[in-house]
Amino acid sequence: MKGVKVLLILVLGALVSFGLSGTAMAFHAGGVAHCDGCHTMHNSQDGATIIPGTTTLGTGINSFLLVGSDPSSTCLSCHVRIYRSLSDGSTTAANTYVPGGDFWWINQVTPANDRGGTVPAAAHGHNTIALDFTILQDNVLTSGPSNGSVNYQAAWLGCNSCHDPHGKIANNLNPLPISGSGSYGEADGTPAAGSMFGNYRILGGVGYDGGGQASGIAFANAAPIAEAYHGSRGQWPAETDTNHVDYGAGMSEWCVNCHSGFDADGSQAHRHPASNDAHLNGFSSAYNSYVATGDLTGAAATAFDRLVPFERGITDPFAAGLDHTQTVGPDSNSNVMCVTCHRAHATAFPDALRWDPNEELIAHSVILNEAYGIHAYYGETPGSRYNDFQRSLCNKCHLQD
Repeated sequence: MKGVKVLLILVLGALVSFGLSGTAMAFHAGGVAHCDGCHTMHNSQDGATIIPGTTTLGTGINSFLLVGSDPSSTCLSCHVRIYRSLSDGSTTAANTYVPGGDFWWINQVTPANDRGGTVPAAAHGHNTIALDFTILQDNVLTSGPSNGSVNYQAAWLGCNSCHDPHGKIANNLNPLPISGSGSYGEADGTPAAGSMFGNYRILGGVGYDGGGQASGIAFANAAPIAEAYHGSRGQWPAETDTNHVDYGAGMSEWCVNCHSGFDADGSQAHRHPASNDAHLNGFSSAYNSYVATGDLTGAAATAFDRLVPFERGITDPFAAGLDHTQTVGPDSNSNVMCVTCHRAHATAFPDALRWDPNEELIAHSVILNEAYGIHAYYGETPGSRYNDFQRSLCNKCHLQD
């Protein structure tokens, strides 16, 4: 009996040493998750829900044996409850303050400005088709805005248009086993020997096909470099100036995998520059001094504004310089990117913009008069965050107010 006890102790010790040390991973931890998180072998049996705590899903037939009626419904079957990217309906207003934005806005018609008019629901961001959550195909655009060299159809759009659910690095392959997320910078540490980290936010890499519903798509550019902040107890804390995504490089280049041409220099295409080459140069001094309309007393050490992020020009995810808590503003090598002005998912404003483009004084945006208005700027108002006469946040760089 004593020998049996010793053997059990040795076995348990081995399990702790080899089975539990450094291997506890989140569902999305850079590589592919466990298959039955998204797929079902035999659909819902005896009318029971596939995923406890949700409505019965998977009522539509799909070729991927997904637990939802389509890829985005499958994603939202979890992300409407935990680490939400869609408000869960427990309130009558958006309440998800994450960097990408809240898909709740996609189904909302909002007031445009104090002169009247409305912003159509579909105009609020990416219409990622999720039938189980009544998010439908864009009823205005038939394809994503581009110069035509890439023609990504609105009928294809889903969460997996951007995020690779199987977490491949590039060309549908992982050169080495995935041992960590790749989204959290120093918090991820460095890959174990013989392994590598996944792409930031499991975004599709070079060669990604834009999701199984797309056709003829192959991403030309790699996933971006950035450091996100961690969620807590199944939810994302609200994005703040001291808890935010710190962007390194490549975001605009990645966006043009579908929105081709939008990284062109303004002189070439009558577009605002947004790329690794769109260096702020002298605009960095303006950004760092700008606190609010009429207030240029800022300092570089505390200049970062979560509503106007930028890329720091850092291309190595393991190099020093990215920190999701830092408040340091840009330098001359930092650059403008697509998500300087837009969010990736959806917002209260047209074109998934971060602030109201339709009002002279954003502190008086008409949307703030709505019951859900407090959520437009993530729990703050421009009047309280800046001042009661705050104008467009274009001025963070351009100093025209």
